[in-house]
This record gives sequence, C-alpha cells and structure tokens, in this order.
Amino acid sequence: MNSAMDCPSCNVEMTDLAGDEQTLRKCGECGGLWTDAADLNRLLLHNNLPGLESQGGKVDTQALTGQCPDCKVDLVRVDGGDRQHPLHYDTCESCGGIFLESEFQDATNVDVATKEIIDFFRHFSGKRKQAAL
Repeated sequence: MNSAMDCPSCNVEMTDLAGDEQTLRKCGECGGLWTDAADLNRLLLHNNLPGLESQGGKVDTQALTGQCPDCKVDLVRVDGGDRQHPLHYDTCESCGGIFLESEFQDATNVDVATKEIIDFFRHFSGKRKQAAL
C-alpha cells in the first residue's frame, strides 16, 4: 500500500500496520481497521473460520456508514453477532474493502490486529468454539 487513505468513520489519515504482505490499515483516532476482502478471506480460512461470504450477517440499509476511502462510494453495513454482543462491519461493494470499526484500539501491529480480527469474526458468525485463553 502506498497511497494515503482516510478513515471512513472520522476522516483521519489511516496508517499501515507493519507485517506480512497483508493490506491492513488502522485509524489512530477511532481504532478502526481497514483491509481488503482477499486478505480477510485468507486470514479467516487460515484460522479455520468460514470465508466472508459464509459468515452470515444481515445488511442494514438504514445505517449511515461513510464512504469507501478508496472508491468514494457509500459503504454497506453488515450486522451479525448475537443479542448480547451485536457486531457489525462495513464493506465496499465496489472494491471489496472491509472496515471494522473501533473495537481494535489495542491493535498496534499486524499480529495483534490479526488476533483481534479472528476473535471478531468468531463472535460475528455466532460460533461458540473459542480457543482457551
């Protein structure tokens, strides 16, 4: 990644998280993470989780989600999780970018971000299989 990208949530420039060859950016203001669908699918499948298309979730047509920092089209909100822990992510139907909003304040590098993304999608899809901490 080389071009500057602003956070879809708060319009602050996002920074690249150093690590493998993943496309992962983080907003220093709200803690949101931006990745692309191909990298996210690789990550999910590598961690024995279903790919993004199989994660389930329901599109929230009423949500105001901001614009894709890459394509400048409106993002689409996808809701999931369960009643006790509702979750959502925003996605760009044009480029496939994924924005995970503000639950990732601790993600200071790719390894921490990766673990938090895996935890997020474990809960998002409603799976109760969780690794012992």
